[in-house]
Amino acid sequence: MRDIKNMAVINDLSGSDRCSLAVAIPIINAMGIHCSIMPTAILSNHTGYDEYFFDDYTDKMPEFAKKWGNMGLKFDGVYSGFLGSEHQIQIVEDFIRNFAREDTRVIVDPVMGDNGKIYSTYTETMCREMKKLVGLAD
Repeated sequence: MRDIKNMAVINDLSGSDRCSLAVAIPIINAMGIHCSIMPTAILSNHTGYDEYFFDDYTDKMPEFAKKWGNMGLKFDGVYSGFLGSEHQIQIVEDFIRNFAREDTRVIVDPVMGDNGKIYSTYTETMCREMKKLVGLAD
């Protein structure tokens, strides 16, 4: 039996506002769960604002997964939050298939908008792909 649970936390890091990894990490750690963090993007602030800086980590995400795979990591939980592209959604789907065990809990927070308004980063295709990803969640 594993003493410490391990969760892959796949989300953005927003430099301002109380959201994304800035909120997820302390909550998950307070629950006694170790966080293995895969950033999807670095933002100055969340995308609900009219203006923000957005550094896309799509190309870096497979490298995280590759290194974790080389380490033989498997996760008790996988949590995904903000995903900035269609390709990131596919990366997370592949990640779940490759790193989840039979008893792994999968949590998908689609993070598609606020107050009934979709974020400017979301496309119609991303919305369709997100439905598929949500289908993998518990």
